[in-house]
Amino acid sequence: MHKVSQIIVSLLLLISLFSCSQDENNKENTEKVNINKKWIVQNSTEFESVEFDTNGNYIIIKNETSKTSKKNAEIIVSGTYEVLDTDILLLSNFGSMKVDDSDPDNITFSIKYEGSDTYTYQLKVTKATEFTSTPKTDLLCDNTWKFTKKETIIDTVSLVNFSKAGTCFTNFSITSQEKGSYLEFGKWQWQDASETKIIITQIKSPEWVLDKDEEVEFEISGLNTGKLEMKEVFEGKTYNVAFDVLK
Repeated sequence: MHKVSQIIVSLLLLISLFSCSQDENNKENTEKVNINKKWIVQNSTEFESVEFDTNGNYIIIKNETSKTSKKNAEIIVSGTYEVLDTDILLLSNFGSMKVDDSDPDNITFSIKYEGSDTYTYQLKVTKATEFTSTPKTDLLCDNTWKFTKKETIIDTVSLVNFSKAGTCFTNFSITSQEKGSYLEFGKWQWQDASETKIIITQIKSPEWVLDKDEEVEFEISGLNTGKLEMKEVFEGKTYNVAFDVLK
């Protein structure tokens, strides 16, 4: 009788261990890949990259062969996105995208243009190279920053996101108007190894930038979990620019 009891206890223990193992496997299989990154397209000459930020914006860079030049012309499509389902994104001004991340080593984005009933492209993508993780880089890139103005402009909101792939997203909106927001983006990088200054290029008209020649340098005077403070020198004068973390 004692042996029978031991056998039963052993069987119950094995069943319990097997069940726990299955639960862990299921948890791993259902864990979703974070799409808020820049993705490089591997299997298309038409599509170059797709990037999403944490504030609901996207950028798609495409290539178009110029009739007058052997070089490819760059086409940029941008807008906002929303999650329709666990794996389907609705992209404004573009269409929808189905994300297949069932195999984390073989992620695909399927494209369906607005007005179409079928997915016409299946893009194999990999994560773009990102800046090395440092305390300052993580603070800068892991938050959405809301521009704070000394002289308040009624109903206006400017949000900024810095991606570790080197993209600077900025959104401007008028909250009293239901016309959406204006998205602009450029490139950013640290100017020095001590990470005290950043350079932003290819960005034209955000309200928090004074120098509009598409290249501007900021000195980081303060950066913590709640606030980003920068200085811009424009026409011989130093101006302070401040952002709060969007909560």
